[in-house]
Amino acid sequence: MSLPVGATLKRLARALAVAGGILAGLLLLLWAWLAWYLLPNLGTYKPQLEQELSAALGHAVHIGSLTGSLQGPVLTLALHQVEIDNPNPGGYPLQLAELSARPSWKSLISWSPRFTRITLTAPELSLRRARDGHLYLNGIVLDGSRSSDSQMLDWLLEQDEIRIEQARLRWRDEAMGLAELDLTQGNLSLVQGLFGHRLTLTAHAPEGWLDAFRFQMTWRGDRLENWRTWRGKFALDVGGANLADWRRTLAWLAHMPAGQGGARVEASFADGQFTSGQARFDLKNVVLRPEAAGPLVAVPNLSGEVELKPGADGGSELLARNLVAQTIDGKLFDRAEFRARWREGAKAGGSLSLSRADLGALRPLLRVLPLGENAAWRALDPDGFVEEVTADWQGSLAAPGRYAVKGRFSGLGWQPVKLLPGISGISGELDFSERGGMLRLSDPDGATLTMPSVFARPIEVRKLDAAVRWARQPKGVVDVELEQVDLKNADLEARVQGRYRWAPDESAAGLIDLTASIPKVAATAVPAYLPLVVGDDTRAWLAGALKAGQAENAQLKLSGNLDRFPFTAGGGEFLVTAATRNVSLEYGEGWPWITHINGLLEFRNAGMLVKATDARSMNAAIGPTTVSIADLGADHPHLLVDGGAKGASADFVRFMQQSPLNTMLDGFPQGLKAQGNGQLSLRLDIPLTDVKAIAVAGQYAFLDNTLELGHGIPALQQVRGRLAFSERGVSARGIAFQALGGYGRLDADTQPSGLMRFVVNGRADARAALAEYVPPLVPNVGGMTPFRLVIDVNRQLKSLQLDSTLHGVTSDLPVPFAKRADASWPLRLTISPSGTQSRLTLRLGQEVRAQFYLKDSGALARGAVWVAQGRGNLPRQGLAIYVASPSIDAAPWLALLGRDGGGAMPDVPLTLNLQADQVSIDGRLLHAVKVNLEPRSSGWSARVDARELNGTVSLGEQGRVQMRLASLSLPLARQDEGDVPVAANSNESLPSLDVQIDRLTWKDRSMGKLTLMSTRQKNEWKLDRFQLSNSDGQINLRGVQRTQDGQMRSQLNVQLDSASLGKLLARFGEADLVRGGKFRSTGQLEWQGGMTSIQWPSLSGEITLSAESGQFTRAEPGVGRLLGLTTLQSLGRRLRFDFKDVFGEGFAFDSINGAIGLDNGMATLNDFVVRGPAATITLTGKANLVRETQNLTARVLPSLSEGVAIAAGAATLNPLVGAAALAAQKLLQDPLGKLFASEYRITGTFASPKIDSVSRTAPADREKNR
Repeated sequence: MSLPVGATLKRLARALAVAGGILAGLLLLLWAWLAWYLLPNLGTYKPQLEQELSAALGHAVHIGSLTGSLQGPVLTLALHQVEIDNPNPGGYPLQLAELSARPSWKSLISWSPRFTRITLTAPELSLRRARDGHLYLNGIVLDGSRSSDSQMLDWLLEQDEIRIEQARLRWRDEAMGLAELDLTQGNLSLVQGLFGHRLTLTAHAPEGWLDAFRFQMTWRGDRLENWRTWRGKFALDVGGANLADWRRTLAWLAHMPAGQGGARVEASFADGQFTSGQARFDLKNVVLRPEAAGPLVAVPNLSGEVELKPGADGGSELLARNLVAQTIDGKLFDRAEFRARWREGAKAGGSLSLSRADLGALRPLLRVLPLGENAAWRALDPDGFVEEVTADWQGSLAAPGRYAVKGRFSGLGWQPVKLLPGISGISGELDFSERGGMLRLSDPDGATLTMPSVFARPIEVRKLDAAVRWARQPKGVVDVELEQVDLKNADLEARVQGRYRWAPDESAAGLIDLTASIPKVAATAVPAYLPLVVGDDTRAWLAGALKAGQAENAQLKLSGNLDRFPFTAGGGEFLVTAATRNVSLEYGEGWPWITHINGLLEFRNAGMLVKATDARSMNAAIGPTTVSIADLGADHPHLLVDGGAKGASADFVRFMQQSPLNTMLDGFPQGLKAQGNGQLSLRLDIPLTDVKAIAVAGQYAFLDNTLELGHGIPALQQVRGRLAFSERGVSARGIAFQALGGYGRLDADTQPSGLMRFVVNGRADARAALAEYVPPLVPNVGGMTPFRLVIDVNRQLKSLQLDSTLHGVTSDLPVPFAKRADASWPLRLTISPSGTQSRLTLRLGQEVRAQFYLKDSGALARGAVWVAQGRGNLPRQGLAIYVASPSIDAAPWLALLGRDGGGAMPDVPLTLNLQADQVSIDGRLLHAVKVNLEPRSSGWSARVDARELNGTVSLGEQGRVQMRLASLSLPLARQDEGDVPVAANSNESLPSLDVQIDRLTWKDRSMGKLTLMSTRQKNEWKLDRFQLSNSDGQINLRGVQRTQDGQMRSQLNVQLDSASLGKLLARFGEADLVRGGKFRSTGQLEWQGGMTSIQWPSLSGEITLSAESGQFTRAEPGVGRLLGLTTLQSLGRRLRFDFKDVFGEGFAFDSINGAIGLDNGMATLNDFVVRGPAATITLTGKANLVRETQNLTARVLPSLSEGVAIAAGAATLNPLVGAAALAAQKLLQDPLGKLFASEYRITGTFASPKIDSVSRTAPADREKNR
């Protein structure tokens, strides 16, 4: 059987078509009614619409005008100037300028106004929540407890859609402290759907407050009075918020005065309760102010996710993920997680867990949080990283009944608070509860322990392994057990074990029983580990005193009541013992260190003791020595050093010189040198609060020592005795010694005023004394004499006095210092301070007085010496010598000064003022002598005035002597009639000379002007110029004196020119020897030896001479002195020839020409010719200048002229030439009658020549023989 499906469908289609047509027709009729009837007459329905809306809202509604529009089948009503009455007396109505509404077909079903959309454009709404919680909209209270308010809200929820566009909303929440907020461009959408309601709100806050704002809420529930049955959720999105602006609106934001960022908050609710909530936030540059007037905390970054929900057991659960919180000290959380669960009520309790938290970043918050009584948390100022921590508690979190905490941490640290030590950089595990706990530390990277109430500075730990347990006992007692603590740092390794109990009724600081062992610790590190009970001065001293070395096998024991530490009155024990190895100790500032200390170090309660079995100081071995401090914590602790040493006295002297003893003893040890051995005992008492106020008690025994005291005091030999010393001075009795070829005894004492007096009595050998101070005088003095020396010292030299009679001393020094042994010459020398200098005075008999001022270094600043009747003032600087005597024999003084090289000039400007009626020099006399010698920038200059000479003599750079004499008269008068030997000068000492004598006289005859210039170089003395000139002639010399391979050799060039030989000879005292005559002589000479002492056996060279137009007037002995060959010798040699019987009254010459060759002291004459009107004389032969003998031949050739004397120019070189001329003169008395020449041989010595006639030959024969 088949169903009539097709027919049924057709009938159904026709029915639907009919129904649709009917419906379309009805709609068409409705649209026509609306368009052609309702809209034109819409104003007539305004009262009815006001009535319906008033009934629906529960408030009277007034419409100013009503218009409408039809867009297709949709009818839109426009209500203008709408007012909703305020039921409150005196309240303002709610005014709406315009709203549009689209009626809904639901109005026909509910028979009340229903709209598919209600739209308000640009309304101005004022929403305020009062302090009592009531909500007011433009002054109209919205209270769900009132039927009218509930009816209006319920009617609004029944509409399909409500839109508010471009609204301006002023929101003020007085209950939350929210100031008025003015929102613009607000858009609100309230939509009723199939599954509930959805509210969406967006708006623009004032500029800078927000970048974005969106609120959305969805829920199921219609009637307001049943709001507790609503279920739904809401979400709030805020972006670009500026907290600095919002804090003026939200009062609670006063704790967050600045910051920018955004957040999204989501929450769910059901049955009138909060069910869960989530929040995501991201804030930048946040500034927190936990207290209203407190400091600010910068939080540059704050972000994360937070979820809050009810717990399964009726409590609450909080979960935070991806937490990032950064302060200026670092990141507090870096994607950290936090979970907490808690319950309230009778079963209160909870748990929490935290991971990846940096406590260091929490410090800025702790510093400003209002912690109140928990301010200790702020003082802890924690640091470090919490890897993981869990905690469980029962009861309230503020005062839990039971709790348990476990955690892992790294780099953990906190500041010390009260008895709690501070620590940093530790890692480990923690497990504790209300009954006790355990702490395990294992830190291979190092940590720092800070206990400001115990140690002066933090203790660095490179490696730490520790296990600490504690237990809480009844009555607040806490027992702590250090199972094992191993620590290591740069200074030491230590293992600590012990127990500690803190019992409030027994001890405020606690009871302790602790031991520690330290295998090795650097001595320099020990002060850092001493507790503060060791006073500041003591610790500071130890820190500066311990310089090197180490303590080994150190053991520490600390037991007793810490309130009584360091147990000076009992009640406990503090003991540290250690062996010292090569410790160096600077026990006092400036004192030589004690080094290589080996012994025992002990700290016992409040005292310290070092027992050194051996040690060294300044390389000297030290015997058993103790260093102790009786009370380390005393207000004025004292360090005692007690020890001794035996060894070289030189080490003891260096100890005194390089320690404050040098100052305490007024520099007495300075300059002291010692040889030999001795024994020292020393005790020092050093107040550590003033280490300079040291007390010293010591004694040194000299055992056959040699001492050099310095300051010009001679060395003391075989010194034996004991010298005691303290910070006040020295003392000694009968220290025996030998010195200056004699002996003496030294006594020393220190008076209560601090004056130290040294008294020396003894005898000295004058020769040994002069060998020490004036070596050049040693050959002239001898004998033994007593002396007494007294030295007073009071922080500096106060006085020194040396007295001696010089009895027993002999002297062969020149007058006035010649002395017999039995004569007594009182000698007194004193030294005393004068301002910043020292004054030295000396008196020797009645002849010598002296006064000197010495600098601190001992160098002469200024002084004066007065000899005989010398007078003069003390100069402002330098040394002045005043000598005045009727007669002075300078020769012995010059010989004394010249002996052994003479003496060095003083290093100060020297002036000499000498006056004498007569001064004798090598038997020659100067009369009415005045000498003023003064220093110059590069030497000295002397002004010399005497009857015989006048001018200045200066010594310049490089020893150059300059003489500028206005006049010099020679020869000087003799002291006696005998010959005065010529002094042999040292050629080596010839200086560079610059001499000018304006007027040189010889035996009252003017010699003219003398100029002499010479230079001295390394191995030669060069005579650059010697010129004696006058109107009659000029003598020029040039030469050099060289030293090579230890041999000295001289060379000299000679030139003599005279326009009138007779007048020139007359200047030399030979006025009647030659008349007229022009003369010239040149030569080159050299010899072995110095320039001023010719060595005749080595004399070599050649001399040429020529003369013309002169006449020998007569022959006298002076001829040999001036014209003979002996002029090549010294002027002291004389020839005594008498040729009057030969030459008669004179011999004229036209010319003289010749040359003399010299070879190692032998003179050779060849063709030495004298031509004159009477005859021609030729002279040949040789002469021995060393033996002063000759062998010459003279040939005389007569001239045809009469009355002409034969020239004898050769006589200028040898008296034998003059003798030959004289012989020819005698033989040729009648030259016209002599046709044959004569020949003569001259032999014998220069002093006694022998002249023999050889032969007479005709001229032809003579020519032939020639």
